[in-house]
Amino acid sequence: MYAVALALGTAIWLAPWERWPRRASLGIVPPAFALIALGNVFGGANLHTYGVFFVVAFVWIGIAHPPRTSAAMAPLAAAAYIVPLFFLPGSIAAGLSSAAITIPVCVLVGEGIAWGVGRLEQIELALARERARTERLRELDELKDKFLSTVSHELRTPITICRGHLEVLDDRAGEHEVRAVREMLIDELGLMGRLVEDLTTLAWGDDRALLRFESLPLDGFMSSITAKAEAILGDRVRVRPAIQGATLRADPQRLTQALANLLQNVADHAKGDGPVRFGVLGESSSWRFEVTDDGGGLPPGDERAVFEPFSTGSSQEEGTGLGLSIVRGIARAHGGESGVVNRPGQGATFWIRIPR
Repeated sequence: MYAVALALGTAIWLAPWERWPRRASLGIVPPAFALIALGNVFGGANLHTYGVFFVVAFVWIGIAHPPRTSAAMAPLAAAAYIVPLFFLPGSIAAGLSSAAITIPVCVLVGEGIAWGVGRLEQIELALARERARTERLRELDELKDKFLSTVSHELRTPITICRGHLEVLDDRAGEHEVRAVREMLIDELGLMGRLVEDLTTLAWGDDRALLRFESLPLDGFMSSITAKAEAILGDRVRVRPAIQGATLRADPQRLTQALANLLQNVADHAKGDGPVRFGVLGESSSWRFEVTDDGGGLPPGDERAVFEPFSTGSSQEEGTGLGLSIVRGIARAHGGESGVVNRPGQGATFWIRIPR
């Protein structure tokens, strides 16, 4: 008996439980009850000695398994307790009365522990959710501060320029000077307008309800984007032909805005004047739009940062850092995602995935 128990214990100790489902460990219970029963048969007529082993087994069941498992194991435990009584000397009635007390107590112990452990798990989950909510609120607070700082800076500069030129404009200024000031004011007001428009787009960002979905011929949509790409990047663009006859379901205006932002991002930040490859790939359940350049790529660690609002990563280029945030918001509003495959020192591939 000892040798069998030692062999089983060694096997259980070495078993790869982390690769098996939680309920697999219930396979330990039948041999455990069998060992207790056989120990009872060969251990003498003291029936009360072996009740503690059943308690130990049910304590483990309560700790390791969900509620009602102990109740499900009760018939097996009762059999393991009662069957040896027929092989032991003494009164079977006394053994049955002992079983009638021991097994229900074991079930109560196991169920009580299981419900307590379950409650602790719920508390831990609630604490984890609360910590995540607190962290999210902290991030939102930091984002708010960054938002106010960035927007105030971006608006203050053109407002200061406009006010300064108007203040120094003499009442007797000539037509040429007035025209120059007017053109400058229009440019600065256009800059502020674009900033406000970007902020508006970012505000609704991933709200699917604001999209106007259409069924678009993929080759026709790619032709319209190619025209915009050539306007932004000139003869640097290399376009991969789209699949003929394929269709895309998306909001054409917003998806065009996202792709134009990717192309503009390459134009603003990619080093050199090397080719920029633009195309769409068909995946099992989505379309993947890609913009690839050989302009040196992003600094390591900037792959996620560049998609955050008001972030330009490690780049020293001027800008609000809203372009790629808008790209991500539009992609998620379509039920897709955006990202970058970075090749530091060589180039980068920015992509948008849209469900079919």
